[in-house]
Amino acid sequence: MKKIATWVMIMMLVGLLGGQAAARPLTPQNKRQIECAMFKMQVLANYFNVDMPMEQKANFQYPEVCGANLAGKKIKVPDWFEKELSDMDKLKVVYIQGEGTLSEASLWYRTFANVYEYLDRANNALDPSQPIVIEQLSRGYVGNRIRLLSNLDRLNKELVRGQEVYNMKDSMQGRARAMLATLEFMNREFYSTIESFTSPAAQKEEKYRQSVMAVVTLANQLWSEFRSAPLPANPPDPKIYETSDGERLFTLLLSLLGAALMGYAVYLLLDIKRAEVLASWEQYRAKSTAWADDFNRQFLTIDVKYIVFGTLGVIALFGLLIGFSMGGFMGVFVFLMFVAIGAYMGIKMPKIVLDRLKKSRGVKINAQLMDSLILLSNSLRSGMDIVQGFEMVAHDMRPPIADEFGLVIKNYQLGTPFEKALEGLDERVESRMLSYTIKAIIIQRQVGGNLTVIFSRLVENIREESKLEEKLDAMTAQQKIQAIVVGIMPVVMLGVMIMFRPEEMLGFYTSPIGLLVLMMCFIWIMIGMALINKLGEVKV
Repeated sequence: MKKIATWVMIMMLVGLLGGQAAARPLTPQNKRQIECAMFKMQVLANYFNVDMPMEQKANFQYPEVCGANLAGKKIKVPDWFEKELSDMDKLKVVYIQGEGTLSEASLWYRTFANVYEYLDRANNALDPSQPIVIEQLSRGYVGNRIRLLSNLDRLNKELVRGQEVYNMKDSMQGRARAMLATLEFMNREFYSTIESFTSPAAQKEEKYRQSVMAVVTLANQLWSEFRSAPLPANPPDPKIYETSDGERLFTLLLSLLGAALMGYAVYLLLDIKRAEVLASWEQYRAKSTAWADDFNRQFLTIDVKYIVFGTLGVIALFGLLIGFSMGGFMGVFVFLMFVAIGAYMGIKMPKIVLDRLKKSRGVKINAQLMDSLILLSNSLRSGMDIVQGFEMVAHDMRPPIADEFGLVIKNYQLGTPFEKALEGLDERVESRMLSYTIKAIIIQRQVGGNLTVIFSRLVENIREESKLEEKLDAMTAQQKIQAIVVGIMPVVMLGVMIMFRPEEMLGFYTSPIGLLVLMMCFIWIMIGMALINKLGEVKV
């Protein structure tokens, strides 16, 4: 596909440009730089020519175009190169029809020769005695780029030899990695050279000069990388990174000292604000007592401190894991930050849990209210009073409405006015229809009226409201499913990734940044689910 696209570009160049031009934007200084880079690429190509004797390769000298300080200086073949070239010649890389099997050395030879050909083409374009045919010049640059791309693709491939995998990027004692990266940049400049021919007339010469000189600079970089110092033969001794028991103990003592100082600073702050803290503590104790009473009124016996300290403990444990993995003073700071967050959430959690329980209990009572009103209406028609009707509901219905109506009767029997007992029921239960029912009973007992008719109308309203709610549930089912999918899919994808790449995934998600990512993902998933549920929420 690359070749097809390139030749299509050639045809566009031919159609757009055609004819001859005499623009020669490169200066004489540029010409000397090009010729020096050509010489270096020629030497590199000859180095990888296995047919040339090593003695002949040692006879190259710098020309004058490379500078007066280098002119005539002999170029020494690197000591490591002879053995490396022999190994590269033995490694057969690719078979090309009509040319046979090429070795790695042959691929490098072709690559440097191709760069030399590009520079030679740019150098010839400076000769005033030679006409420049843009069509031929651009086609030549396109051919250079195609051949460079082909060689780079082959050099970047890994080769399987028996049980071993050979990577040609590790050739020349690791120098090949840097050289291949430089050749990738050179490939981009080859393309820029081709592209310069289609630029506006005012920019064409400057773009052409910049791309050619960029290739010259990269060619010099290739020369430097080839002749650079060898990479370390052996990795550093791991022992230099080890710490002694004394150093670890000293670090631990510093961490504990830092934690103690932070704790002391918090103590001093609390001591300064002692009166305000004590007042806030008393207010919170009063709230805790009220919450405990509210839980009891929901027929649940829950110690508020378990909710507070349980929330604090879970968040603090998560902060401890992150802080321990981070280590040092920063780890202690992160742990204390999570403890503060846990304390805040623990203080707020009893109210959140209570509201959730009241809402859930109200939904259950709503589902039983219609049957209870029918039972009350029938009891009134049979001659019973409202108190006896409540006793019948408490006896015949199931919890939670049986518990609530039974509590009203018990309060009444203990001397509480029936209206006050009903108001207590209204406070305990979050149910709009039950609130209407209680208000209707209280008004009827104060001013009179037919409760049987009122109950019948309330039953009809509840029945119609139930139908409407069922219809709304069906219409908003998609939003609810989307909220579930938003919450489940990230967990499923995480499980799949852990299943395929367990070491990498577990290594990341047990690191400090991984734990923070998990926490932030959990928060945003909860926000997303809440938003989607809110969009699908319709109040009747």
